[in-house]
Amino acid sequence: MTLSVETLVLRLKRPDTQFFRSARKAYDVCSTANMPVPRFFKPVGRLLYELRRYVPRVGRRFRTLLYTQPIFSCRCESVGKHLRLCAMPSVEGHTFIYIGDNVRFSGSLTIVSGKFRERPTLRIGNRVFLGHNVTITCNQEVVLEDDVLIASNCKISDYDGHPASMEKRIARCDPDAEEIRPVRICKGAWIGFGVWIMKGVTIGEGSIVGAHSMVTHDVPPHCVVAGSPARVVKNTESPTSANIAHEVSIAA
Repeated sequence: MTLSVETLVLRLKRPDTQFFRSARKAYDVCSTANMPVPRFFKPVGRLLYELRRYVPRVGRRFRTLLYTQPIFSCRCESVGKHLRLCAMPSVEGHTFIYIGDNVRFSGSLTIVSGKFRERPTLRIGNRVFLGHNVTITCNQEVVLEDDVLIASNCKISDYDGHPASMEKRIARCDPDAEEIRPVRICKGAWIGFGVWIMKGVTIGEGSIVGAHSMVTHDVPPHCVVAGSPARVVKNTESPTSANIAHEVSIAA
């Protein structure tokens, strides 16, 4: 009688004959066996372990240096010094892109613009960090000022995607001018994982947006916001600390 693979696996799981009990024991021995490592081999093994991590990184670095960074720089209007890329950003549309110094894109980045404006502009300041899988939709202007940190899976958009009017959506009309409003993330702001920032929003200087928040209104400077929609949960600079800093600066 021919046994199917499923039947063989089942009989190994519940061995009911001497043959399958022996087969199950042999399987258990093989699945839990370890190869002993002599002490003298450990330095060589450690080197091989580190090489398997760093050799691909070196290869990616050379590919970025010789291909990814120069090609992407040609797509931009201007690029500052020491741009660091992990992958080729995807640019869909005619966005005008300006990038400052010491900017790092830590993975996939998508930049999208539509046909609604002549010069949709993305401005990225100095020392900005963008995490993996960030999407920026820019139909008028999106500005990331100096020292902004944006975590992975964030989405920033200066319009909603379709007109608010049902009749205009059905007619496939473009959005009205007031439905496209610029976004600005001010100096030193930190945007947490998976945040959505909607049209017309300004994130104040030094503020923090909690993970998975949806920001629909302006965020004051030096505060923490969280939730959907995001609301202020605390201030990051108290008047007392500000006074102390002022006194220290005077004393110095």
